[in-house]
Amino acid sequence: MLSVLVEDALVKSIDDFIKVSGLYSSRSEFLKDSVRRNLEAQNEQESWRRSISVAADSLRKKATKRGLSNYVLSRDEKEKVFLEFAKKNKIKFE
Repeated sequence: MLSVLVEDALVKSIDDFIKVSGLYSSRSEFLKDSVRRNLEAQNEQESWRRSISVAADSLRKKATKRGLSNYVLSRDEKEKVFLEFAKKNKIKFE
């Protein structure tokens, strides 16, 4: 069980949303779903950060093997890592 103190304006917004949307039967259901979605999003972002870090480390290792010590990724290399990650994870940009 978790007790939460929420300001009146936010409670009104939640109540209005529940009433208009019909998606939730109570504040409790709304809050549980909100927390669940937030945790899922945080976990996904952390997974992305780890994937990008692994790709960047791979590039650094390749640079070190080529004799480049203390190698810092160029802007183009960072962009390449990010675009490969985005493609692999089916992230689209407008």
